[in-house]
Amino acid sequence: MTETVLADFKADVDLSNREAEASQMRVVLGEERLVFVASDTKHTISVSNVFDIAQDVPERARSTARETITIAFRIGERRATASVTGSAEELFKFQHLLFRVLLDGSDAAVRHRTKGSEATSTAKMTISVDAKTIRLDGGDDGQTIVVPRDDITAFKTGGDSLGDADSLAVRLYWVASDRPVKTAIGLPTPRLFNLFGRYVQSATQLDVGPEEPRRQTIEILLVDDDPDDLEMGELFLQQHSDRFSITCTTSAAGGLDHLESGEFDCVISDFDMPGMNGIELLQQVRDDHPELPFILFTGQGSQEVAKQAIIDDVTDYVEKGMGTDQYSLLAERIWKAVSAT
Repeated sequence: MTETVLADFKADVDLSNREAEASQMRVVLGEERLVFVASDTKHTISVSNVFDIAQDVPERARSTARETITIAFRIGERRATASVTGSAEELFKFQHLLFRVLLDGSDAAVRHRTKGSEATSTAKMTISVDAKTIRLDGGDDGQTIVVPRDDITAFKTGGDSLGDADSLAVRLYWVASDRPVKTAIGLPTPRLFNLFGRYVQSATQLDVGPEEPRRQTIEILLVDDDPDDLEMGELFLQQHSDRFSITCTTSAAGGLDHLESGEFDCVISDFDMPGMNGIELLQQVRDDHPELPFILFTGQGSQEVAKQAIIDDVTDYVEKGMGTDQYSLLAERIWKAVSAT
C-alpha cells in the first residue's frame, strides 16, 4: 500500500465472496483501501465501496473477549460482507479508525441550538470523528462545534428540513455546561446517513464491569405476503439463533392483529404487499408502539423507499438478496435493534 497505514493486525476473516472458510489474515487499513492478506491471496476493498458496519463491538464487551465486526461493501452491483473476529480491544480501535476514514471530511448541513438561545440558521459544515468526539467545522463564521459522545443523552434519525431541501438527518441531544443542546446533522446521501448513524450508536469505550444477563428469547413478528419468502426467512433466522422465537403472518393486517394480542421484541416486514405495504404498516405500528424495533426487509431497493422508511422512524432497512448472506445481515440487525431497547 502506498497510503498511510492506520491499522495493521491479524484476525480471523470470513469473506462472503470467497468460497473458503474463515482463516487468519492480516488486516491492513489505509486512508483509501482496506486489505485482507492471507499467505497466498490478497483482497482489496476501496473504502468508498463500504456502505455499512453491520455488526460492531458491543458497549459491554470485555477487552480480552473475542468479538466480531461485520463490514458490508459493494463489488460492482453485488453486495458482500467481511466478518473480522479478534480481541475486543483490537477491534474497538479498528472500528473507530474505519469510521474516521469513512466519515472524516464529509459535508453536512448543521443546525445547532442551545436551550435559551436564539435559533441558529443552517450552516454547511465538515464532519470529523473519533471514538470520543464528533467535531463539526465550517459555517459562515468558521464556527467549530465539538460534541463529546459521552455527553449525548439521546439521538433520533429521520427527515429534517435543513438547507434548501429535506435531508436525512441525525439529531443529537446533549448537554454543554449544564444546558440542553440539540444539534441536527443532515447527510447528503443514504450511505453517509447510514454510516454516521452506525457511528453514533457504536461503543465509546469497553466495559470491564460484570456482564449483564442476556435476554432468554427474542420474540419476532415476521410479515411477508410471499409464503415461500416467509418460510425461508423463518428457517434461516432460526438457524442463526435458537433464541429467536418467530411468529409469521402473510399480511400487514394480520401483523397488526398479532401486535394487539401478543408481545414482540421486533417486527420484520416486507415492503411490497397488497392492501397495506410495509411503510403503511410501519406508520400504524409507530402510532401504538413508538419504541418497538421495526426492520424493513425488502427487495424494493430504491432510495425513495429507504428515505420514506427513515422519515417514518424505521429502526433499520435491509435489502433482500439472492443468497443466505441476507439472513446473516438481518440477524445481526435484529440483535443490534433489540439490544438498544
